[in-house]
Amino acid sequence: MVKHEQLQKLTEIYGLVTQCYNQPLTELSLNLPQCQLLTYVASEELSVAQVAQRLGFSATRTSNLVVDLCKRGYLSQRVATKDRRRRYLTLTVLGQKKLDLIQEKLPATLDSTLQQLQSGIS
Repeated sequence: MVKHEQLQKLTEIYGLVTQCYNQPLTELSLNLPQCQLLTYVASEELSVAQVAQRLGFSATRTSNLVVDLCKRGYLSQRVATKDRRRRYLTLTVLGQKKLDLIQEKLPATLDSTLQQLQSGIS
């Protein structure tokens, strides 16, 4: 039988992880999925569907991330010549600068976040 305390603790951990994953990181003004998306696109030309698959997100959620990053000037899209329904993503100059900042700041931010999570579940 499940103990109430165990379920309570698991729910608390899930809430902390979800909050850390979806809230914008202070120094970057991006959340972790947005950082991941920029990192994936920087390494190779990918379609929105390919990014969705790598992130493990639905097409709709990924499309919303892409639209936001395009509006902010970090990504651009181009239509594939062979299949006009497919869009490929590329980093803009501003996106590359943001990615450089991500690579500089994210390790320390993740360390801090993991420490907060560990102290929150002790």
